[in-house]
Amino acid sequence: MSRPQEDGIIRFGNHVSLKHVTTNRFLSSKNGEHYESGSQQQKVFSSADLLGDDSTWIVIPPIKSKEEPGYEVGFEDKIRLKHIPTRANLHSHEVKSPASDQQEVSCFGNDEESDENDVWEVLQFDEDDEQYDDFWRVGQPVIIRHVQTGKYLHSHDLSLSGDENEVSCFESNDENNKWAVSFE
Repeated sequence: MSRPQEDGIIRFGNHVSLKHVTTNRFLSSKNGEHYESGSQQQKVFSSADLLGDDSTWIVIPPIKSKEEPGYEVGFEDKIRLKHIPTRANLHSHEVKSPASDQQEVSCFGNDEESDENDVWEVLQFDEDDEQYDDFWRVGQPVIIRHVQTGKYLHSHDLSLSGDENEVSCFESNDENNKWAVSFE
């Protein structure tokens, strides 16, 4: 299964690109690029351009889950995001990020290796907004909370290098935590 179906509902097994709503940049990673400090794990950043597979993630359930490929992802469901080219999982842990000293976001593991720091939860950005129903859909602004630390997937205009902006986890919920599935 790759892209979401016509109803726009995200399902386990879908391949998605996540666009940061505030900066219009895409969640990305590249094989062979690692942080020079902190965890020294595979670097995660936001890019102004959609970088093909480098900006594509598979939505999968946590390891100990009864969710199956094709099941709809509802709000408050636990997910993992697996980077297509490297098969590493979107990961966070209590290590300082390089540009902002927030919490580092990296890619970790592979198809066989994963841990509790790879688990995220999809939440509505605005619980009172009528555009939301029970399911995560293409184009809806959502927040993605790191389950282990309770911090939110975040980006901002802080540069790591060249055209790469930092992606981190932040403790407060604000506008820089909004992401939407996009295929531009």
